[in-house]
Amino acid sequence: MQVSERSYKWLALLTVSIGTFMATLDASIVNISLPRLSEVFDTEPSVVLWVTVAYLLVSVGLVLTVGKLGDLFGRKRVYIIGLTVFTAGLALCWISQSIVQLILSRVLQAVGASMTGALSNAIVTDVFPDQERGKALGILGAVVSAGLLSGPVLGGFLLDALDWRSIFYIRVPVGIIGVIMALLLLREQKETSTVLKFDWSGSGTLFGGLSCLLLFFNLGGRLGFTSVPALALCAGTVVLLVLFILIERKTPQPILNLELFKNRVFASGIISMGIMFLAISANTFLAPFYLIEGIGRSAAQAGLLFAVTSSTTLIVGPISGWLSDKTGTRILCTAGMTFIALALFLLSRLGTDSTTLDVLFRFVILGFGLGMFSSPNNSSIMGSVPRENLSTGSAMIATIRQVGMSSGMAIAGAIFTTRQLVYSTRLAGEFMPDMVETLSLINAFQDSILIASIVCSVAIIASWVRGGRLTGTDEV
Repeated sequence: MQVSERSYKWLALLTVSIGTFMATLDASIVNISLPRLSEVFDTEPSVVLWVTVAYLLVSVGLVLTVGKLGDLFGRKRVYIIGLTVFTAGLALCWISQSIVQLILSRVLQAVGASMTGALSNAIVTDVFPDQERGKALGILGAVVSAGLLSGPVLGGFLLDALDWRSIFYIRVPVGIIGVIMALLLLREQKETSTVLKFDWSGSGTLFGGLSCLLLFFNLGGRLGFTSVPALALCAGTVVLLVLFILIERKTPQPILNLELFKNRVFASGIISMGIMFLAISANTFLAPFYLIEGIGRSAAQAGLLFAVTSSTTLIVGPISGWLSDKTGTRILCTAGMTFIALALFLLSRLGTDSTTLDVLFRFVILGFGLGMFSSPNNSSIMGSVPRENLSTGSAMIATIRQVGMSSGMAIAGAIFTTRQLVYSTRLAGEFMPDMVETLSLINAFQDSILIASIVCSVAIIASWVRGGRLTGTDEV
């Protein structure tokens, strides 16, 4: 399809946004269905949990690998294959007749999600000029936030109105539309004609290391981080990731070019983003418990409150991205991170008598901070990467996002459970059992989110030291 350059860049952004929204929505929409799946398949929750865990392990472990494939074989080709595989996985999840079939279908989905997630930022960065990169990535970043935050809302609605299969089949037509649009509208992007020498050793050690890392946080959160399985996984993570670094330093075509981390803008952007996702995942995971079990809001009310955060991010993200094209990213990113840390601190002050307006105010601040930070930060990361490594930079963003969220939820869950037990013991003789349960939950929520706000404060410093001019295009 022949279109003007001006029209093409926006059509490419729209096309990529569909796949991006599908992939990020999937990371959160399925979690809310796990209790229902346990009932439907008459299966232990520990087994049903693999519907999510298997998806995370595969999608996170493959992102950097398929990012490199995009550079070598062409981003359009890999992106279309990924969205096709993802949509086929949705259809197989829809018709699954057992929990094993569902888990295997989720693995197929994850393979497709890793391809679309790895290449979306790279495709957009390639088609937009540098002076519009922030605006474009701001829109795409807002789509990512909308997908992550709207999952529980949409999933809860579909489960109540239809059944568990609806969270899969309702999205199949959207996936098909996305594939058709990508076939017709996207142009091929291939940055190198180098003969392919795929880094199998690097790919294998990376996949194994990241898988051990996610399993360490998952099992550590449930069994204790000092348990034998958790310690074994921790050791496996260290050994495999060290091997990965040693391999990448010697291979001629590495999965991850470690030289990128010598660029202060790239390193600071990646580190601050990782800390941010580690911190906000505590709120994503624990706030529903506080809202529903702590202060008695309905699931629908809780979902709408979360939608306020995503709506605010959708509005602020593109504006912040546009501003970063004019003024640079350092101040915007640092200010955004400050608002996120402030929002988490204010959330940790919520109590038994907090009103819906109190929660709403804090969620708006959180959405404002996320929109202000994410768009310029992604723009600075992608702008610091050489053109031949755009897919790697894009894949790194997706990897850090997934690892940060997954590990953050596991850590927050462990802290929450520990603190809740402490408060339950302390309050047992002072209040009635129901009140003890409520108060211990709220106090544990407060402690967990306060710790998250402190962690997020570190990212303020990490964001500020990225360097670059305070106006115009960032430079090291």
